[in-house]
Amino acid sequence: TFGNHDNEQGMTREQLYDIIRKVPGNLLPDRGTVLSPDYVLTVKSSSNVKKDAALLYCMDSHSYSPLKDVKGYAWLTFDQINWYRQQSAAYKAQNGGQPVPALAFFHIPLPEYHEAVRDENAALRGTRMEEACSPRINTGMFAAMKEAGDVMGVFVGHDHDNDYAVMWKNILLAYGRYTGGNTVYNHLPNGARIIVLDEGARTF
Repeated sequence: TFGNHDNEQGMTREQLYDIIRKVPGNLLPDRGTVLSPDYVLTVKSSSNVKKDAALLYCMDSHSYSPLKDVKGYAWLTFDQINWYRQQSAAYKAQNGGQPVPALAFFHIPLPEYHEAVRDENAALRGTRMEEACSPRINTGMFAAMKEAGDVMGVFVGHDHDNDYAVMWKNILLAYGRYTGGNTVYNHLPNGARIIVLDEGARTF
């Protein structure tokens, strides 16, 4: 998934996407004519390769606000929310009317990260050394996920000095540990988050 700095080095998102697809073992779908498409990766059942046991929603959270009077970072668009709702409904229908357990991945955190860390009753684990740099406009992706009932956890990057996970309205909002080279402001050692999915259960 793309972050806000990826197309600042003289290459477009389209060019980067096509390069990434050539990496051996990469699973990105052909982007076709769509700019940096959102996509779903299916995790197949261990006993039935035709059955989808889990879904991984991967989305482009874009870069910076497109509005002159709104500062800060971009937000997931209504088109993306509609795309997610359609995908979720289609997989639910294929699964006999039951939501398929899912995780979501994108770069910039949702505004709900702010709400969660301000609530003293929300269970938080990990390190929080900076404010969540989320967009200042909330377009409703979290609400869409709650309504669809499939997403168990959201994983983002963006903020180098956060690696926490906080439970919010029964969806885990988490960061991955910063994995890149050192920058002027990351103070956590490099690392990664490992996710273990439990087949046949809405848990991980």
